[in-house]
Amino acid sequence: MQAKRKNIIKKTVDALMTVLLLCLMAYQVTGETLHEWGGIAMTVLLIVHHIINFKWYKSLFKGKYNAYRFVSVVVNTLLLASIALTALCGMAMSSHAVPFLYGMLPISFARRFHLALSFWSFILMGLHLGLHIPAMTAGIKWNDGIKTAVAAVFAVISGVGFWLFVKNSIPDYIFFRTPFAFLDYDKAAALVFLENLAILIAFAFIGAETASIIKWISIKSEEKKTQALTSLCLVLLSLLIGAALIICTVGKPETSLSWNDPVSQTQTNESAAPEDTSSTTAEVKPNIEQDSDNDGFILLDGGTFMMGSPESENWRIDDETLHEVTVSAFYIDPYETTQKEYSRIMGNNPSSFTGEDLPVESVSWLDAILYANAKSAAAGLTPCYTVGEGGVTWDRSANGYRLPTEAEWEYACRNGTLTPFNTEKSLDADEANFYGHYPYEIEENYFNDSVLEARPGVYRQTTVAVGSFYESAWGLYDMHGNVNEWCWDYYGAYDESNTVDPVGTLSGTRHVYRGGGWNDFGKNMRSAYRAAGQSDLKSANLGIRLVRNAVGIAQTVTAAERFNTVSSGGKTLIVFFSWGGNTRGIAHEIEKQSGADLFEITLVHPYSSSYNTVLMEAQEDQHKQARPEIKDMPANIDGYDTILLGYPNWWASIPMPIATFLESYDFSGKTIVPFCSHGGGRFGQSLTAIAKLAPNAVLGEGLSVHYSGGSSLGDDVSEWLDENGIERK
Repeated sequence: MQAKRKNIIKKTVDALMTVLLLCLMAYQVTGETLHEWGGIAMTVLLIVHHIINFKWYKSLFKGKYNAYRFVSVVVNTLLLASIALTALCGMAMSSHAVPFLYGMLPISFARRFHLALSFWSFILMGLHLGLHIPAMTAGIKWNDGIKTAVAAVFAVISGVGFWLFVKNSIPDYIFFRTPFAFLDYDKAAALVFLENLAILIAFAFIGAETASIIKWISIKSEEKKTQALTSLCLVLLSLLIGAALIICTVGKPETSLSWNDPVSQTQTNESAAPEDTSSTTAEVKPNIEQDSDNDGFILLDGGTFMMGSPESENWRIDDETLHEVTVSAFYIDPYETTQKEYSRIMGNNPSSFTGEDLPVESVSWLDAILYANAKSAAAGLTPCYTVGEGGVTWDRSANGYRLPTEAEWEYACRNGTLTPFNTEKSLDADEANFYGHYPYEIEENYFNDSVLEARPGVYRQTTVAVGSFYESAWGLYDMHGNVNEWCWDYYGAYDESNTVDPVGTLSGTRHVYRGGGWNDFGKNMRSAYRAAGQSDLKSANLGIRLVRNAVGIAQTVTAAERFNTVSSGGKTLIVFFSWGGNTRGIAHEIEKQSGADLFEITLVHPYSSSYNTVLMEAQEDQHKQARPEIKDMPANIDGYDTILLGYPNWWASIPMPIATFLESYDFSGKTIVPFCSHGGGRFGQSLTAIAKLAPNAVLGEGLSVHYSGGSSLGDDVSEWLDENGIERK
């Protein structure tokens, strides 16, 4: 009687754990609070389950191990470890159930592992259940035909489950390809549960048929071996059904198969066009001809276009003032400059990612100028630039290679469009190389990405061969993404009185670069987006695209490089803002090695302690360019020559408290050396943000640290301090 009661309790606990697991996997239905309490309940049930099955542990080192027992022990052990670690990471992020445990692990680590391990637990639970199905159904007296028919039905359901497994991007999560879960919050609750159930059945089916195959193979009987072959065929059937569904749905607009599949493009961006126009495409369309000099450049006839962005364009910045500009005809390289071509001309390859067909990167503005001159000389053309102590002088009548002006670049990129991107719709990761997890407008739709024109996709974390994506209407490639591209102009406000072949402001400390790179968010690839950096800036996402005159202009323009004077002999101040603790840890390591003074930015009105909430607060502040009030600001920083400025990479830029700090002091004569923690995007566009907010400071070489930095943090900080000439203790 007691054994029977124990068996009932055991089955009840197992059933509750299975149901609860399905609920936990339906986060978009349960919400954050119920999800946390469900996780606590699962932890309790897990403990009860293992108390009830304590004899299993006692028998682990007794008796012989056959194939089934070995597989079962491995799956059970992995399942226990996976659920336990999932629970531990979940508690470390808890805001409701056990908030006193919040932060016991680094939040970024806990979030990433909680996401991955929760899906591993789901998979292993299915396999665990499946391995026990043959024993659980052994008493059912069905003939072989009925058993095979039932198994065939479950094979079909499993095939659908495997398709959903891929469609819902679960491979991304279990293999740590993305640190965030992209969930469809508009999906009906019943459908969410049914999809999760189908996936669970798929892995239970694999477990059950694996158990059957192991069992029948071990029995020396032709009949039993036939049953093993039948089980194997059923497994293959389910996998083939899943594969067929994947193949059949590739390219269908209503699906989002996986991190690398075509995605939905069903919405329009009506707010993208200027308020006084009803068309998304400009009237101008130049004649496009191949260059007769056989260098592959394309001739773009001149024309007039609207440069900048309308106030209605989402994520526009105030420096994108919309104004009419006219450019003369010019030749443009349809591709970004490759490493092969740069190496041929310059004899070296500075790139971080190496490959002949990859775009050259990690080149400064001055490197690009020197390359253009060298390529001109190699081709027998007149170099455009004279580089001297007074700066760089551009002879606008010369026929050699040169950097495009900012106006020429945007004219070529837009190819007649007025929308944020030259495709007239938002770009996805199958159309450009960028941080594909974050397409345009993901920031305000992070928890419901189903409304987006372009859904989240692959993040390649590297450059790709030039020309890998679509050809624009004017025959150009990679104007959006892959690497940013240097322009001639100094960064500054547009001169709306000089709109015919403009060359930008006459002086400055930063040069413009355009187009976005492999680690940029969708918003930073917009045709109107302006990035800026000092002339010696080198970055793994910053490269070159050259142009040539079609019609010379009798004019010379000098970029009189205004290098800010840096004071010496003053002290170093570490200033940082940290939310999850990663940046704080880096700052304290810097303090330990340098002995510099330390100031942590804290807010009068702090951000939420809930990760999901702070995601929204951070993007809202960026969207409206807020300046959160800082608590206990230093009266001045006059005694410091060097500011080591630390922050987490939030939405591919600086957190807005950093903007508050930068606008509160005069940084003339000071050096700002950035350091940031990130989850994969390195600096994003944060260096541009700092460059714009502190135009009179010199920017040192930055340090980007993946999350908390790990065991190499000390060495990385030491090398970085030495690189920037900062004394160590």
